[in-house]
Amino acid sequence: MQDQAEKLRQLVRGRQSSRGAIIKQPGLQARVITVTSGKGGVGKTNLTVNLALALANMGQRVLILDADLGLANVELILGCTPRYNLLNLLEDGYSIEDIIVDGPRGVKFVSGGSGLCELADLSEAQLQKIINQVVLFDRWATVILVDTGAGIHQSVLSFVLAADEVLVVTTPEPTAIADAYALMKAYSSNHGRLPLKLVVNRVTDMVEGQLVTDKLTKVAERFLGLPIESLGFIHEDPSVMRAVKSQKPLILAQPDSLAARSIEHLAQKLLYGKEFSTATGIRGFINKFLQIMQ
Repeated sequence: MQDQAEKLRQLVRGRQSSRGAIIKQPGLQARVITVTSGKGGVGKTNLTVNLALALANMGQRVLILDADLGLANVELILGCTPRYNLLNLLEDGYSIEDIIVDGPRGVKFVSGGSGLCELADLSEAQLQKIINQVVLFDRWATVILVDTGAGIHQSVLSFVLAADEVLVVTTPEPTAIADAYALMKAYSSNHGRLPLKLVVNRVTDMVEGQLVTDKLTKVAERFLGLPIESLGFIHEDPSVMRAVKSQKPLILAQPDSLAARSIEHLAQKLLYGKEFSTATGIRGFINKFLQIMQ
């Protein structure tokens, strides 16, 4: 089992495999940012899509990887439906161009779903075939946003632990705050050490957002020794629900709304704020993911 796991890791790192295949290391790596939450219904996927569009408006080349194993909310909000997912790359005649869907403002979208979790169960040859295609993400994207499911299931934690950066989304509701802390605790218990970036959604005002941030920051630092960085707040705004019902991203439907401006501020802080950890790209993400899943 250990030998097989090491072979998979060598494939992802681009070393010579036992079958003689070599994967070329790209020059520049994309920032892989996982967007997650402890509880469903806090606006995580909506934030992912609109954050992608805000970053695209700032000149970034953004790709969304849908890693929610149960739902397909990204495609509903983005307004585009993929015909294929990662596992279709195993079939003859399919390439990375077939599974990438073009969204608005140049944002690209890939449905990962259960295919991501199944990577660890593939043979060396099958994994090689997928990786040879997926590493091309780094040649195009500057930012890859990974939208996970909610909660602390192993699949969710694996995506969180494998990313270069992690955005945790919550709301001021007590259950959402408690579940956000549960996610932080699970992250810390699994040796996650990178500072988590916190986004508080649906705040009535800045005071409420700051209270939630202070509460989570203090308990995470005191009981987990885990640093939390506040990325900012998104104001409660009826424009969000109207955009969802129209199946059009808020940034496009209501660009001047309070919530849209809040998300644009988050994008600016994410792009130009504190220095981020070294970007390892999609190759590094898959490598860490496979190590966790073995």
